[in-house]
Amino acid sequence: SVIGKDVLEEVNRDMKTTILPNWVSRVREKWGTKAGGTLGADEWRTLCSISLIISLVCIWGYKHNEESRHFQMLLNFLDLVHALHAFNLCETSSAHQAYYLFHILKYLQGLLILFPDISLKPNHHYAIHAADDLKLMGPPHARSSPVFEHLNHVLQQTNFNRHLGK
Repeated sequence: SVIGKDVLEEVNRDMKTTILPNWVSRVREKWGTKAGGTLGADEWRTLCSISLIISLVCIWGYKHNEESRHFQMLLNFLDLVHALHAFNLCETSSAHQAYYLFHILKYLQGLLILFPDISLKPNHHYAIHAADDLKLMGPPHARSSPVFEHLNHVLQQTNFNRHLGK
């Protein structure tokens, strides 16, 4: 496995000593095990954008040389983090789109080099087209489910009986 028991334990140790702002969701302690269950979206975001970066840079970045597989996996993971950061900004531009596309393509190419036996999934294909979504529809928060759920609620409260005030 990519993240073995020793790395998992070190990430958990680092998470216990990491001070997070109040608005950042903590990741449950037993993540990565059956007992830990399935992580929610906020937990995945915290894990990938904070916890794993802190730990993997220390474990794979400082303890391995630049040609090592672990160092290359770290760089590959960081390309994914860069892409997701650019994708999830609250605003977008052609520069953000280009940055996202550069890093997601670099991540996918690195994935195929590091793991030549894997086959890419439909989500990987969609990730390439997500740059077009940024251009055509703007940042993802503007089209996320809660926005449309709120709109549905507003529409359900609207009177459509053609009688004003009733």
